[in-house]
Amino acid sequence: MDFEQAVIFAGGRGERLRPLTDTIPKPMAPVNGRPFVDYLLTMLRDAGIRRVVFLLGYKAESVVDHYRDHEIKGLQIDYSIGKEEDQTGRRLINAYEKLDGKFLALYGDNYWPVPLEKMKKNYAQLGVSLTTTVFSNKNGTGEYGFGNNVMVDPNGRVKAYDKSRRLPGLNGVDIGFFLVDKKVIDCEETGNISFEEVVLSKMAVKGCLGAFMTDEQYYYITSFETLKSFEQVVKQKAIAVF
Repeated sequence: MDFEQAVIFAGGRGERLRPLTDTIPKPMAPVNGRPFVDYLLTMLRDAGIRRVVFLLGYKAESVVDHYRDHEIKGLQIDYSIGKEEDQTGRRLINAYEKLDGKFLALYGDNYWPVPLEKMKKNYAQLGVSLTTTVFSNKNGTGEYGFGNNVMVDPNGRVKAYDKSRRLPGLNGVDIGFFLVDKKVIDCEETGNISFEEVVLSKMAVKGCLGAFMTDEQYYYITSFETLKSFEQVVKQKAIAVF
């Protein structure tokens, strides 16, 4: 079956969560007594994911040690450990031999209840090699308020990816949760490249980047305020953890 593997970007420093992240990486930030990433992995397993590869850098040993001691039934966990300064594209290239032919890629600081079967159906219907999940952001509840960073056309294709959020006509927020065909990754690339700025942007320009549109709220732990907010969401929604 396709898309039984999740690949998690989890190598950055998490500057906005300092001093907490002086001692642990951001995905290990505590949420009601459990690391944030525990909630993420539980959600992925329940969505149908069977294998996970962490793309690590900063304080990688914290994640490795945690899952050495906390086995998750139904999930196989592996790691690709790079440099702290590696960007997202570089991390994928470093992990190339560990990647399935098709996989789900996501950020280690975003939580969104993945409807994997619907995403797979959308991916097949669009006939593309890469889709990203786009939050409609109708009420300005994205990380940057009403600031959007993608333009999606009526046919479900991303026409522009603008990290500056300034381009006219932007109508959604890219929240990650990418369905990826491994062939979009150039394993011979030697630079420290960004997956978003190089791969996503180029595919958008070519009309080859699909979108899975959602109104379902996503959550992020990029600051102490949003970390506290997610704690409240976990309590209110009784979000499960293994």
